[in-house]
Amino acid sequence: MALRQLKRSMRSAVSASAVAVAAVSVALPAVAQPSDPGSGSAEMRRYKQLSEDASKANEDVLVAQDELDRKRAELDAAKAQVAAARSVEQQSRADETRLQGRVDELAGAAYRGSRLNGLSALLASENPDAFLDRATALEVMAADNGEVLSSYARASASAAEARGTAESAELRAQEAADAAARLLEDVRNRKRDLDKQVGDLREAMNELSSEEKAGLKGPVDSGSYLGPPGAANTALQAALSKRGSEYVWGSKGPGTFDCSGLTYWAYKQAGITIPGNSRAQWGVGRPVSKDQLQPGDLIFFDDGSGSPSKIHHVGMYVGGGKMIDAPTEGQLVDVRSAKGDGHYIGARRIVG
Repeated sequence: MALRQLKRSMRSAVSASAVAVAAVSVALPAVAQPSDPGSGSAEMRRYKQLSEDASKANEDVLVAQDELDRKRAELDAAKAQVAAARSVEQQSRADETRLQGRVDELAGAAYRGSRLNGLSALLASENPDAFLDRATALEVMAADNGEVLSSYARASASAAEARGTAESAELRAQEAADAAARLLEDVRNRKRDLDKQVGDLREAMNELSSEEKAGLKGPVDSGSYLGPPGAANTALQAALSKRGSEYVWGSKGPGTFDCSGLTYWAYKQAGITIPGNSRAQWGVGRPVSKDQLQPGDLIFFDDGSGSPSKIHHVGMYVGGGKMIDAPTEGQLVDVRSAKGDGHYIGARRIVG
């Protein structure tokens, strides 16, 4: 009897233990782990390294292109200044020429001694009334002659000033043109480097297994995320609406994106224009600490050096330790761990 009770107790204990183990197993959630550059097959590790290299090259191209655009804008502005200054100079020269004849006449009259003065007017007058008339006429002539000389001086000074302005503007235009030419070559060189990096990356992608390729594509997150009221949430919802979009180098939407293109496009939907590359976006808004992140903040990643000049990736924080980003070729715009590649450098709050 005692033996049967002992067996029943043992069976009950074993059953209870099994239920407890099962309960613990069910309670453990399936947590999506951030990508570990050191994990996976050799092909996957190569893909991840080449992806980072290509992202850096892409960022170099975007930065160089933005600088080229600025220099071209400076060149256009300088050309407009040259045209305006030359127009002012031409008008001033025309005024100067028009007045030159009258100035010459006055100079000739003074040389011949034909200009009257008050004494000659008195001596030549038949009566006091005639003297007053002659004196008034002299005053008018003197005032008129003075205005002619003043106008001529102003026209000459204006022409000289306009000529100087035009020459300075032409110098700036030439400097801007030279800088733009150098930058254009720099952009072309960086683009060639990017094309090579992307080519290597695509080769590495082709070496991945079917399972690895499928893992890069999804599944796409379908959760709901809310930011603070206003532009930050508008930008966040815009970015979330692009989940599942393909990654394309240098693309700013609306159908395909690279990392900074997604954040640029999202904030543009909120009426806010930010730069089109991640290094320049780092200089927008205000810095926020990691423990103060809120949805809509931009989070940045570098090469591990801690240098903003080495930033090569940006995402948008959605809350709960996650971000939405356009990671690299072969992967889709999606919500994923905010740890990224582990080289987090900081965050910026664009509004608020």
